[in-house]
Amino acid sequence: MRLGTFSKNLIRAVAMAAFGVGALAQETVYAVDAPVATPDEGVVEDVVLAEDDLLDPAMSESDVALEDGDGLVDAGDATCRPEDLAALALPAVVEPATPTTDLIDAAFVNDLKSWLNVPVVRMTLAGRNGDSLALDQAAVNDLDQQWRSETASDDQPLITAVLNSPLSTYLLRVQAGSLGLYSEIFVMDAQGLNAGQSAITSDYWQGDEAKFQKTYDAGVSATFIDEAEYHEGSDTWRAQVNLTLADASGAKIGAATVELNLTELQRRRTAGM
Repeated sequence: MRLGTFSKNLIRAVAMAAFGVGALAQETVYAVDAPVATPDEGVVEDVVLAEDDLLDPAMSESDVALEDGDGLVDAGDATCRPEDLAALALPAVVEPATPTTDLIDAAFVNDLKSWLNVPVVRMTLAGRNGDSLALDQAAVNDLDQQWRSETASDDQPLITAVLNSPLSTYLLRVQAGSLGLYSEIFVMDAQGLNAGQSAITSDYWQGDEAKFQKTYDAGVSATFIDEAEYHEGSDTWRAQVNLTLADASGAKIGAATVELNLTELQRRRTAGM
């Protein structure tokens, strides 16, 4: 069937608003799915637009108008403009700021001290310190070299002895229970040698590093928070919190290092956890 003038122009304007004038001019036949009743026959049939029903390729958007009985409606008003599309676009994803050690406040440090101030920590250090402090620097260096060699070997007697200790088992459980907040925990005796750890460290003696020198050597209440570093393997930011450990009498007996996943800590703070 053939369409009336108003129907043709209505379809033209809607199509042009959606696809532009150029797109209409490139097609030959368009099918409109909506059924239309014919006035004479009173039946419903699909409408097919022939090429002569479409816009002239030379026409511009401002040339098209709809006859609505009362006046003309400029089809250009219905054009989908870039700014209209921008308004419908999804909001941009805002990347969270890089986490910093400012997230580690006094309350957080006190929580670390609470689960480090337990019998298994105190008893392990009390049992080690007598023998450890009797070692001279040459003996300490030999043990450290042995540890480093064992990290690349299948034979690991020194590493195994430390990892199988009750203290290492406790620290491993604490790390697992943190659900990703703690990435590494280790405790050092009064000589700076590893007394227990949740994972194998690269060396055995920490006494020549800031984590020990700025805690145990600095006093019983010392806490040292190292700079944040990016961990490429997990795509997270991490920082080490180091603190002096004391016995029930308040005397210093060792030090501990807790490596934090700052990215996870930031997520929890943002979520109000």
